[in-house]
Amino acid sequence: MAKNSDKRAISRKARMEARAAAEREAQLAAERERKIQTTIGAAVVAVIVVIAAVIVFFVGRNIYNSTRSPEEVAAQAYAAVEKVKDKPKNAAKNGGFIISKNGVNKPIANVPTIDDYMDYICPACGTMHRSAGETLASLVAAGQINLNIHPAAFLNASSTDRYSTRAAAFVTYVADNEPDKVLALSEAMFAQNFQPQEASGYKSVSNDALVKLAKSVGVSDSVATAAAKGKYEKWVDAVSQWYPVDSNLWHKSGTYKGQMTTPTILINNNYWDYTTAPSSYAGNYAKMILHSIGLEEASVGKAGDLPSIGTGKPVAL
Repeated sequence: MAKNSDKRAISRKARMEARAAAEREAQLAAERERKIQTTIGAAVVAVIVVIAAVIVFFVGRNIYNSTRSPEEVAAQAYAAVEKVKDKPKNAAKNGGFIISKNGVNKPIANVPTIDDYMDYICPACGTMHRSAGETLASLVAAGQINLNIHPAAFLNASSTDRYSTRAAAFVTYVADNEPDKVLALSEAMFAQNFQPQEASGYKSVSNDALVKLAKSVGVSDSVATAAAKGKYEKWVDAVSQWYPVDSNLWHKSGTYKGQMTTPTILINNNYWDYTTAPSSYAGNYAKMILHSIGLEEASVGKAGDLPSIGTGKPVAL
């Protein structure tokens, strides 16, 4: 009898420990998701307000008489991008700059293409790039991936001088004129000693500081100076209103289902949900990316050692 009682006690203890462990893991998962996501709430709200105003305007003219689909909303936002006068010549149809070892908009066949949507004041973007930026650059240089970068401005409200737009437009100009320097510049923008804090912690970053940074990574004086003139600011603002209403960039599940957050990553046009990664990755984005494209860490930078997924779906985390 005592033995049965002991067994039941052990069983109860095991169940309690298992339940406690599950609860701890759930809490950790929620915390990880909260920390690594920056919801583009302000941008989405702004887009919705603008779209609502447009809908009301057209309803008054009896052009629209029903609620439009997400596809129609996205199409309108894209049409606004197309209307911008000064558009970068090297921008791909989806708004990014496809960088490969062959240059800009010259993707290599049969290797993964990684789309990276970023805001240069976004803390989560900085965390990701400080972890994976060097690895991504090495993969590009070795012809192991194509990297499609999307400098965007979702978080202007987090600065006092529209830093998100200014920074994204600055990088866009370099991508359009000296694309061989753009990855080095983009990573430098996320460096711990350069990326500004957001909101109440923000300290203004001048255009002169952007020029100085660009020159430090090899951008020519003339291009760096011209990049600070804001030629592509309107285009950046337009794509930054289009991206959040593109359902391809929305979370497919979890807390942020139906929303875009930064950083947003696609692998071969498949939404990459890094929030589902086991705690063993501990925020190691480089490790997560390598796992998802099917490449060993020892193969990074080795031309000819290609990711196993090719142009297929990423490996689940």
